[in-house]
Amino acid sequence: MDPQEQKEVIIGPAIVAAANGLRAFDAPIRYPLVLKNYELFPPNPAIVPSRSIFIVLIEHLIGTFLVLLILFSRKTHTLLRKQVASFDRKDWLSFFFVSLGSGLGLYFFMLAFSYGNPTIAILLQKSQPLITLLFAMIVLNERPSKWFYLSLVVAFFGIYLMIVEGLSEESSNAFYAALFSLIAAIFWGSNTVWGRVLTDKVDYWNLTTLRYLGGSAVLIVVNLVVGAYKPTNFNVLSETIYTFGADLNIPLNGFVSIFLVTIFTGGILPLVLYYYGLRWSRAFVGGVAELAFPVLAIFVNFYFLGFGLTFLQLVGAIVLIIVVTLMSYINKLEHDRSNAEANNT
Repeated sequence: MDPQEQKEVIIGPAIVAAANGLRAFDAPIRYPLVLKNYELFPPNPAIVPSRSIFIVLIEHLIGTFLVLLILFSRKTHTLLRKQVASFDRKDWLSFFFVSLGSGLGLYFFMLAFSYGNPTIAILLQKSQPLITLLFAMIVLNERPSKWFYLSLVVAFFGIYLMIVEGLSEESSNAFYAALFSLIAAIFWGSNTVWGRVLTDKVDYWNLTTLRYLGGSAVLIVVNLVVGAYKPTNFNVLSETIYTFGADLNIPLNGFVSIFLVTIFTGGILPLVLYYYGLRWSRAFVGGVAELAFPVLAIFVNFYFLGFGLTFLQLVGAIVLIIVVTLMSYINKLEHDRSNAEANNT
């Protein structure tokens, strides 16, 4: 392994972790965007689901416009056509699931923290590494080493510490928050694997473009099916949203809010970094590196939204930070093991 390859293998999971860390700043903008304000709780089931899926559609349409603009400005559309033309059945199936997960994963996640404490919803997302591992073993035939299993055990111990008290709290919406969060985890956890399949044929910029195009197509149909194209939802584009907690209470136009999350916290920038890092990571290692998102989000939500963190949850967060830090080293071990096996055959 040459020095450049070694460097990229080591920093790959770190880039995946950084990309997901950006997403931690989503909730202070997205939470009031979905609920309109901090007093609208519990959410009205006749308003929030329709509003949520419409917001996700607008976000994807903005993202699609921007990635297409980048695509043609970089003059890589010809390359993208050639890459897509080389797709086999497995690639097209992966593209379908990536498109499905892109829109519906975010939709169910928004529903999850709309129906409960957003921090708890984020913590429940951390069944993702197990889901990613299962899909990687089935789809990619990846077999992790004992070091990864050890890290996974430690990670789930941290997850247990972070969720056990939250799940014991009585709430009429706790079941729905948990259910929606787990559904989102299935979409996003499997997307790590489907995206890894496509990185063998498509570079990370073009894969970002495909994800937005496919996700937008899925969401246009879903919004039509659920009847989300109505005036009350279009009004979100002109509303004033008060973001980043009651203390700061920063007013933002609804469309501007969606634009910001599309670029910086929930869309293009973290997605491009994510796919670049994933290219140099094993799928199951990349899945665990994504734990950077909930770890940082816990502190962001506490500071800006006022959702508290218990002692056990703090201990669990520290455990997960250590695991994410070790992912780069584990990824190198996995890469070296694969090279050794290849040389012996």
